[in-house]
Amino acid sequence: MIKLIKNIIGFSLSNKLFTFFWVALVVVAGIISYKNIPVEAFPDVTNTQIVIVTQWPGRSAEEVERFVTSPIEISMNSLQKKQNVRSITMFGLSVIKIIFDDDVDDFFARQQVSNLLRGVELPDAIDAEVQPPYGPTGEIFRYTLDSDTKDTRELLTLQNWVVDRQLRAVPGVADVAVFGGREKTYEVEADPTLLQKYELTSPEVYDAISKANLNVGGDIIEKNGQAYVVRGVGLLDNIADIENTIVAQYNGNPILIKDIAKVEESNVPRVGQAGLNGNDDVVEGIVIMRKGENPSIVLKALKEKIAYVQENVLPKDVKMVTFYDRDNLMKFCTDTVTHNLLEGIILVTVIVFLFMADWRTTVIVSIIIPLALLFAFLCLKMKGMSANLLSLGAVDFGIIIDGAVVMVEGLFVALDHLRQKEGDEKFNKLAKMGLIRKTGSKLGVAIFFSKLIIISALLPIFSFEKVEGKMFSPLAWTLGFALLGALIFTLTLVPVLCSILLRKNVREKHNPFVEFFNKAVAKGFGLSFRHKKISIIVSFVILGLTLFSTRFLGTEFLPPLNEGALWVTAELPISNSLSESVKMATIIRKELKSFEEVDDVMSQTGRSNDGTDPNGFGFLQFQVDLKPKDQWKHKITMDELVEQMNKKLSVYQGITWNYSQPVIDNVAEAVAGFKASNAVKIFGDDLTTLDRLANEVMSKIEHIEGIKDVGVLRNLGQPAMSVKFDEQKMALYGVQKSDAQAIIEMAIGGKTATEKYEGEKKFDIRLRYLKEYRKDEEDIMNLMVPTLRGTKVPLKEIATLTTETGPSFVYRDNAKRFIGVKFSVRDRDLGSTIAEAQTKVRDIKLPSGYTIGWTGEYENQIRASAKLTQVVPISLILIFVLLFIMFGNIKDSLLVLVNVPFAIIGGILALQITGINFGISAGVGFIALLGICIQNGVILVSEFHANLKLKMSLADAIIEGVKARTRPVVMTALMAAIGLLPAALSTGIGSESQKPLAVSIIGGLVTATVFTLLVFPNFFYWALRSKHQKMDA
Repeated sequence: MIKLIKNIIGFSLSNKLFTFFWVALVVVAGIISYKNIPVEAFPDVTNTQIVIVTQWPGRSAEEVERFVTSPIEISMNSLQKKQNVRSITMFGLSVIKIIFDDDVDDFFARQQVSNLLRGVELPDAIDAEVQPPYGPTGEIFRYTLDSDTKDTRELLTLQNWVVDRQLRAVPGVADVAVFGGREKTYEVEADPTLLQKYELTSPEVYDAISKANLNVGGDIIEKNGQAYVVRGVGLLDNIADIENTIVAQYNGNPILIKDIAKVEESNVPRVGQAGLNGNDDVVEGIVIMRKGENPSIVLKALKEKIAYVQENVLPKDVKMVTFYDRDNLMKFCTDTVTHNLLEGIILVTVIVFLFMADWRTTVIVSIIIPLALLFAFLCLKMKGMSANLLSLGAVDFGIIIDGAVVMVEGLFVALDHLRQKEGDEKFNKLAKMGLIRKTGSKLGVAIFFSKLIIISALLPIFSFEKVEGKMFSPLAWTLGFALLGALIFTLTLVPVLCSILLRKNVREKHNPFVEFFNKAVAKGFGLSFRHKKISIIVSFVILGLTLFSTRFLGTEFLPPLNEGALWVTAELPISNSLSESVKMATIIRKELKSFEEVDDVMSQTGRSNDGTDPNGFGFLQFQVDLKPKDQWKHKITMDELVEQMNKKLSVYQGITWNYSQPVIDNVAEAVAGFKASNAVKIFGDDLTTLDRLANEVMSKIEHIEGIKDVGVLRNLGQPAMSVKFDEQKMALYGVQKSDAQAIIEMAIGGKTATEKYEGEKKFDIRLRYLKEYRKDEEDIMNLMVPTLRGTKVPLKEIATLTTETGPSFVYRDNAKRFIGVKFSVRDRDLGSTIAEAQTKVRDIKLPSGYTIGWTGEYENQIRASAKLTQVVPISLILIFVLLFIMFGNIKDSLLVLVNVPFAIIGGILALQITGINFGISAGVGFIALLGICIQNGVILVSEFHANLKLKMSLADAIIEGVKARTRPVVMTALMAAIGLLPAALSTGIGSESQKPLAVSIIGGLVTATVFTLLVFPNFFYWALRSKHQKMDA
């Protein structure tokens, strides 16, 4: 190994120009990569998932489940590498989500699903649509269409037929979802009394309209040497054409549509409505980005396209008004991270200058920081990974450049010794390449192994799976690549720069800053070394007390990212109608807008027009855009604002509230399977039993401290009118069931007979009864049904009508029905809250065939913790093997590992003092800490052994070793700690996820450094005492 490192350093020193050339190449490639790499505010934590949406208007949830959801789920059973299949079925809609294993390619998954979907038998005219590939973080832009002259029907027509097509053409856009507006249709409203008068049935009218709207081709006629194409043109052009369509003859006279029906421009029954501030009815567009795209590039192209559409395509009185732009969140977060990184770089450079007191060494060390970062960007780009603010914010330059510091400091000291030996004048003329090569090779081995050890310490993060894997593996890769880059530059560029810049006047100056640390450490170490036993016992007592205090340390999965916006949901009773819910949405929007911190409030009632957001009419969602924090008049936190909102809104009874943030809400929904950050899932077949069990679970957990926003995702509660046919009476009157069903379908909900073309646009022509003949049960039962004898009978003669409460939603997971009890955890840590909830829920007696599961953040935390307990020991064994290779004996290798527990002390205490919960972010900090404290141990042990080789006594070797290595140990620790100080103190948007990581590393470094310099040498003394006793005597 020494030979290899010697050759690398030797080659670089002999070929300085080549070294500068390839470093310049890396810089250029790194800058290009940096500009093109996707930087996300929040990593997409979901695996590849395929969403199948099937709309079957007018059908009940149970019917849709039986004829659509179940057949599709059964056909998907044979999918390869699937993790689970979730579905939500509701009135007229089925949404099935198939989630695949880690690293399954989207194309592979899509091909399988499409192939299997072809073999599914669905009801007539029903198509299952596979949604484009996008993740929960894909909603990057929201806008509304505004106009003073056009109503929402005209605006929605423009959105669906003009804007949608233009925006989908933007590279990287997966889908454009629409919320609100009235979808244009032509309605033929039949009068049943006139139908009866002319002895007609609605199916006959339906057939007449469908046959009246078609073009035919009559091939070609040759005339005068020219070929004429023959066309039969019969498309319906306007309302008059529809009105003049012949249905039948009565007493020799033609009966036209206008004789029996009213034709008008209308709209499809609405499934949702959007509102903005004071406006109750707006058309909202949501642009969704494809999975894995660069949001900055997509948004740039999207905004250019919007400007073009606004200028050249849309009518002048229609404006596309931006409501939500992901660029703003990205900008805030990127500013926070950039600010922290720049401050970190400056602070680290200052520390280097204070310790080294030489501008040349400071420049050599500082130049490694941008180079290592650019190298990391290049590697990330080559690996096809995106950077996110968590991974960039966790890059600690102190850890990255400590190798360069050790190299420069070692070379500086060696050159200073040479200067003292030879004198200034002779030294300035001497060639120093040989000395730099020799010293650099020796230092290079220690640096090489210490970097390998830090990378090995990151091993547990690489092993994370699912959510936490997608969240933190970019962090491990970014840090790993930056360390690798720093190592390469330290072994090549640093010796070259030293040989150029440190040719003359290399002198250790009197440095009061270093002097202060040397004296303080010497004093402390002297005391500790005189009272070895006491110092070791005190260390173990402190360790024991700290480990005991972890029982009071809160745990969480991830601290919430502050997005500068709130996502509030309100669940009204399931049976609410759309119009009633819209009234409530208006009141809530007004209440939320009354807060001074709030900018705009957008409400979404019901579901989106394309069915991708499956909600009932009683489900209200509000995106609350907040003003920038520096404009808030009241100096309150986000949690306090939520508390104030909750207080104001809880006066409205019978509503279940939930407070989250837009991106986090989508991510939580994607992870848990429904709109909740945490939930209890109760599996079973009978919906009534599930409802009862859910109420029991809710009553057990709702009063637990820290549990907020408790609610049941109700399955039951949809009032339904069921028409049940009497087979005997139908046979008596000679009525076919299909005729009776067709009458009910056309009369009440309406049925599309054909489509009217307007240029490229096309709109349904629907047949339906006049409103006054379909308003209540009596009207339904008076519908006239044709018999086989050519007469008609009222529906009440052959059927009965019952009113009952049926399922509104049917939730399924892996083909099993379940009900969810959702909740969030605030003002208390996640781990202890769930532990208490689980204890209480265990008391519930479940019927056979029913099971309970926990999902959401807690599930991820448990999985990640389990993974850590498996992989951290493997990581430690690997580090031990590396130490053994380096030292060649077990004793020294084990001695270095003694440092590890004492580093944890500071990390735990720092979390306790700052009140931060222990989450995965802090855990990652501890892992990085592991590598640094082992590195410090390696520096000291190597120095002790070097002194022993000089025939010093054991005590002298240790005392001199501590004296010699105080500067590099304190310096590397200070750099690593101060490099993360801005992240630990930051309060900007995006800082929440970096804070626990930074705090745990800074706290750990303080105790690790104190222990390494003051107590660790005592362990070394005891371990080697018997061997060196004779020498000491």
